[in-house]
This record gives sequence, structure tokens and C-alpha cells, in this order.
Amino acid sequence: MNPPESMNVRSHSFFSWQIIGEFVYSIMSSSSKKATVNVVFPQPPWQRFTYEVADRFSGDLALGHRVLVPLGNRRMMGFVVEFVDHPTIPNMREIEDILDPYPLITPELIKLTRWVADYYLATWGEVIRTALPPGLVRRSRLIVHSIKGKIPDKGSLSDLQKNILRLLEEKEKWTLVSLQRRMGQKNLRYVLSAMEKAGLVRVQDVLEESRVRKKSEVRISLGEEFDPADVPTLEKRAPRQAGVLRKLVEHGSDVRRSDLDVNFTVLRRMEENGYIEMWEEDVFREPYTDMDVPDSESFTLTEEQAHALQQIESGIEKQRFCPFLLHGVTASGKTQVYIEAIHRILERGKSALVLVPEISLTPQAVQRYRARFGDDVAVLHSRMSMGERYDSWRRIREGTCRIALGPRSAVFAPLENLGLLIVDEEQESSYKQMDPAPRYHARDVAVMRAKLNDCVVILGSATPSVESYYNALQGKYTLCRLTHRVDHVPLPTVTMVDWNEQKKDKKSRVFSTPLKDKMKAHLAEGEQVILLQNRRGYATFLRCGACGNIEECPHCDISLTYHQDGHRLRCHYCGFQKKATDVCPGCGGTTVQFRGVGTQRVEAEITQLFPGTRLFRMDQDTTRRKQAHHRIVTRFEKGEGDVLLGTQMVAKGHDFPGVNLVGIISADTGLHFPDFRSGERTFQLLTQAAGRAGRRDRRGEVVIQTQSPDHPVLRFAVQQDYVQYYQHEIQQREELGYPPWGRIILLRFKGKNEERVAKAAHAFLSYMEQNSIFDCLGPVSAPLSRIKGMYRYQIVFKGKRHLDPGGKKLRGLIRRAIHAYYERGQISGVRVAVDVDPVDML
Repeated sequence: MNPPESMNVRSHSFFSWQIIGEFVYSIMSSSSKKATVNVVFPQPPWQRFTYEVADRFSGDLALGHRVLVPLGNRRMMGFVVEFVDHPTIPNMREIEDILDPYPLITPELIKLTRWVADYYLATWGEVIRTALPPGLVRRSRLIVHSIKGKIPDKGSLSDLQKNILRLLEEKEKWTLVSLQRRMGQKNLRYVLSAMEKAGLVRVQDVLEESRVRKKSEVRISLGEEFDPADVPTLEKRAPRQAGVLRKLVEHGSDVRRSDLDVNFTVLRRMEENGYIEMWEEDVFREPYTDMDVPDSESFTLTEEQAHALQQIESGIEKQRFCPFLLHGVTASGKTQVYIEAIHRILERGKSALVLVPEISLTPQAVQRYRARFGDDVAVLHSRMSMGERYDSWRRIREGTCRIALGPRSAVFAPLENLGLLIVDEEQESSYKQMDPAPRYHARDVAVMRAKLNDCVVILGSATPSVESYYNALQGKYTLCRLTHRVDHVPLPTVTMVDWNEQKKDKKSRVFSTPLKDKMKAHLAEGEQVILLQNRRGYATFLRCGACGNIEECPHCDISLTYHQDGHRLRCHYCGFQKKATDVCPGCGGTTVQFRGVGTQRVEAEITQLFPGTRLFRMDQDTTRRKQAHHRIVTRFEKGEGDVLLGTQMVAKGHDFPGVNLVGIISADTGLHFPDFRSGERTFQLLTQAAGRAGRRDRRGEVVIQTQSPDHPVLRFAVQQDYVQYYQHEIQQREELGYPPWGRIILLRFKGKNEERVAKAAHAFLSYMEQNSIFDCLGPVSAPLSRIKGMYRYQIVFKGKRHLDPGGKKLRGLIRRAIHAYYERGQISGVRVAVDVDPVDML
């Protein structure tokens, strides 16, 4: 059976451990016994292995060091996570090498990653891999070599072995991966091992180099032997050298080698003569070099902001774990409270971590924080190049930056002396890692990290998650409220339009008459408009008017979305695409109908209804390139566009002073999904989108188009009344036993053979110990039963809060069932994904 995506194959007993500061293990001279450590790996095998520390590493090896160790007949990179006091393992092997001058993982992050692995039923190695920037994880590769002169007895070889030798005649060496791909075989290790013993091939284990390195540049300054009187002489016999000296004199300090248009041989000769000095200097790659950072402005806190900051400061003074929920309406100035709190932390010599939910919000956040804190802010996110991300991580690890900012994965930023964590828009589902493992929630990890560091954590939102608001009402978090917008600008007026009544208007299938009229009025006054349609493409699907046929993805259980550019049908799950035709493949009919509305279709309607309007569209199709989010937001903020149209990324966190109208094209998108959180997500999205309107000296307007005007979630969104929504939602959650009234763990089984997948799901359930602490839903086919050619079955375990408040017992039961399942119930071709506290049930 394939290894599980997020679980060890078998359980182990581990020894207790403790970390004291930057603890370095030294062997006392009076002891002849070698030190021993546990090592985990960032890729399979996932178990912890124990190694001896060679005498030459005594006093140098520390927790978190990256090391090279033997494993079987291979050499692998791993991380030291524990020192073992009394190992009982015979014939231990030694660590071969320490790969870095200092540990990459801090002692505090070792504690945190262990908790993440335990809570989310992942493996320690997986979590550590996630905590590091890509490119630092070094993999070992197996290289298969031919042996010249060896003439095998072809009669004694299998067809598979003959084919391997034939390929080695074509090319003398292959990587194991490329050989398996060429042969169409999944695992050739056992075959190659037998061939190696027979002397037919040689298998070599090679450790890859790190894919990312420091960048450096040569700097040049005037040398000790330089005399200005020598320049006229050099003008005649060595004009290029004289030119270099003149530039250095004019510059008044050192210059970069790249700024000098002269051969390096000339510079080397000048250095030998003492005219110049050259040295290498590290260069930190920066993704936002062209960003305009505004000057820091003096800001007077409102009475509510000052009160919230006072509460947070009291928590800072206590120097212990203090979680706060900052519930502030849109445009109430939550960011300013964050900035002032960070200022207080830096004054105490500590560091701060700021999480934002979307990469699209990162540039605007960088501007705000760098305007106040300058280069003390380092950014981490996945759209940065590998080198940029590594350099930001290195600046944080080496202590040259005390503020780390970024989306989900930045929660593992290697800050030391941490004093404050901030999770902005804490309700966002993008804080949850879906695939691959570990499937952690960055908000909850941030709360635990604050607890481990005895410091303050602030969760901020205009529409808090039901779980966070419940924790605040229960006293687990301190609730701080900002009920008014800055300068007391009123909340926007919200108009709900019943789209069922508007269907009589055949002129537009996208815009209702009220929304068209308001757009016309606001655009005429030179004001900007934001339009939200949380679905990309042109049409959700194409339907044959004759037979009703809808083209579906051949690999997924989903209809293909029509994209107007290129006249293509595309799957938004696996990427499959094909040319759209005007003829139905089912009946040959030609009455193809567009169904559903995407951002491209809205764009086409705007162009037709409001010719000459400057329009920016922001969705996944227009923001694939690096910094595309930033360019669109910046141009719209500068007034270069009249309408900003997009998916949910236009609704969150942006502050556009020129926007006084927000239109929600279809409020029903996502409202009726088979997920208990669909109503919560819809309420949050609509409220956040509405908050983009009227953020200065004029009251904004919002138009919500819907086919479900009587739905309670939409009524609460129109009223912008979070408390009423929460009371309605928490009652339903309690009746059904959903969070926060119970813990949920979702197990999803995936494979290409549906019968095997279903069998695997039922087999797993048979290993679960019957217990009254949970209810079980399934095994059943997932709502999206097939994605990327993989059939999907799932089991939902609902823990009971009154019997198992933290879900620890339920996690233990599932952990033991997974061990038993892999030891006894192996079913080939099926993988298991474990999702603790899932936010997506589809």
C-alpha cells in the first residue's frame, strides 16, 4: 500500500526531552559513552531514527541542526529533534556530517512543530519541511550505472531485467525516477538490488545540493596605496584603471563591481598594486524593491482604539499568554491598533509576527508596516522566488529583522524572543492548509505558538469565526470591540435585490436595474466601483438546449467552465481544457446555452453597458504572474481604473478611498454548498465586501443581488449585524454537534479504483474502537466524488465536547486505527488524508 499522506506507518515510543535556550549537547570528559540523538526526515521514511554522535562533533551538534546520516544503503538529510538519554537500540550508526554552521530550526520551533505533528496527526518531518523555505531540503537520488565489460547470461534474466540492461546500453546512467518512468514501473528498487548483487549494475546514492544559495556581489573601494597624484600618469598608460579610480573618488565610498564597465583582470591587477580593495558582500534579494512606501503619518487613536490598545498593553506587561479577539467593524482601524501594539513590543526588545490571509493583501500590508518600521519588516510568501524567500527567512533567522509578515506559512518564521503574534482577518479559510500534509490551521498554530512563548496573540476580524467568538464569550479570549468606523463614517446602506423579480428585464442577465442605475450615477460623479462575483470564467457550464447535455471533466466529477479567451472549456480542479464547440457532442444540436455567470461575462456586460469605463479584473486568471495582485491594486488605488471586478480577493482588507459603491453580482454563490460552514462563509464574504464602500467622508452604498432574499444569512448580512448572525448560527451548531460544540476529524480515501477506495474506507472503520465520545458519518462518497482521476470516499468523526473537550481522545483513537489499518488492512493503490478541524467538507 502507498504510504499515508499524513501519518507514520507504525507507532514508536519516544523519550522525554527538554530544550533550554540554545541548548548544545556536550559530552562530559568523565563519560566514555557517546551522545545519541533522534533524527527525523523531511520525506519518507517518516519515523524517528536514533544515531550516535561521533566524537568529532562533540560540543558542536545542537537541536535543530541539519545532518547527513546513513539509512539502509542510502545517505539522507535529516534534522536533530531530540537528545536521547538511555537508548536501547543495538548497533547504532553514527551521524556522518553537520550541514550548517548553526541550527536551521530554533528550539522554540522544535516544540511548536512537535505540537503541530501531534495535534494534526501529521509527522514531525513533514511539519519541519513546511517550516523551512523551499530549496533547503536536500534529497538523495539513486543513480543506476551500467557496468562495462559485464556479459550477463541472458537466459537467466527476466524480461524486466533485460529491458533495464537495454536502456543502460542506450545511456550509461539513469536516475531511479527517470528509469521507472521510462519503464512504466512504480518500484524497481528490489529488481535493481538483485541485479547489483549479481554485478550487472551499480547503484549510487547521491545527495542533491541545496537548490538555493546566498547571493553575493563584489564591492570595490580605494586601497591604501592610492595616491591622487598617480591618476594623471595612469591616464596615459592605463586609462581603464584611471577611469575606475576617478569613479571611486567621485562616488566617495565603495561601489559595486557590476557598476564598473571594466574587465575583472584589470581590477585584479589594480588590487595587486594596492590601488583598490575588493571583497564579497551578501546581497539580500527583495521582492518589493519598486514599492512606493509612504512616509509615516502621525495618527491619533480613537477612544475605542486607545481602549483596545490599553487592554493589549496590559497583557504585554504580564509577560504571559494572553489571547485577544479584536472584533472591529470594517474601516474601524484595526491595523492601526496592530501597529501601535508592535511598537510597544519592539520597545521591549522583542519581535512580532503578522499574518495576513491572502497573498493579494501582502503588498498593501508591507506598505503600511514599512511606513512605520522601515527595513525591520521581512516578508514571507509562496509567490516570492526561491531566492527571495530564502533571503527573507535568513534575515529573520539571523536576527536582522524583528517583524515577519506573510500569509499562512509565515506562522513558522524563525523569530526569536517573540512577544506578539497578530492574525488579521482570522476567520479566513485560507489560513487552513488543505494539501499536502500537514493540514494545519495557521490561526490555531499562532495561538499555540503564543502559548509556548508566554506572549500576546491578537486575532482580528470584522466577522470573526464562530469558534473564535465563542471562545471570547466563554472567557478564553479577551474580547476588544471597535464598533465605529474611523472619523465616525457610517456603515454603508445595503440594498437587497430579488433577482427573481429582475428576470423580467431581458436586457441584462448580469445586472439588475437598481445596480445599473447606481453604477451609472457613481461613475458619472467620478467615483470608483467594486464588483464581486465569486466565480471566474465566462459561464459556469454550457448546456445543450435540445438534449440538456452538459460537458463534464473526464477526470473530475464537475462540469467544465467556459472561458471566453480562446473559446475554451476548462476544469478548475485538475486543469484539463479543450476547445469549445458550437455542436453538442451528445445529440449534434446547435442550441448551446450559457449557464451561470463568471467574471469574464460580467466584464463583457460592463463593456457593453458602460463603454469607455476603465476596468480591472482580478481573479486567478489575471493574477498568475508575479506581483500581478500588487500591480492591479496599486493602479486602482491611484485612480487609474473606474471599476475593480473580481472574485473574493477584491473583498478582503483593501482600503480604496475612491470607492463608494460595491455590487455583489450573485450572493448565492456558495450559499447552498453541502458544507456546514457555507452560510458562515457567505455572511463573512458579503460583510467584508460591503466594508469596501464609503471609507472616508461619505456614506457608501452596497447592492446585493440574490435569488434567496428570505435566507436568514442574507438578511443578517444586509443588516450588517454580526451578533444576531452568531446567535442564529451557534444555535444550529449546537443542535447538530458541529464546532465549537464538538471536534471534527475528516478522513478522505483516494484512489483510481472506486471499489478499492470504498473497501479501504470500510476497512479503516473496522479498526476504530467503538466509543461513545464520537459520532461517525460514513464511509460515503465525497460531495466531489472524483478529482484528478481519483475517486474519493470520506469518513467524518464528530467528537462530543462534553466527553472529550479538546478532542485528544478522538485523535488518539484515530491514530491507533491508522496504525492498525496500515499494519493489517493494506489495500493497494489507496491513499489516506487526515484532516483535523477541516474547513472544507467538499
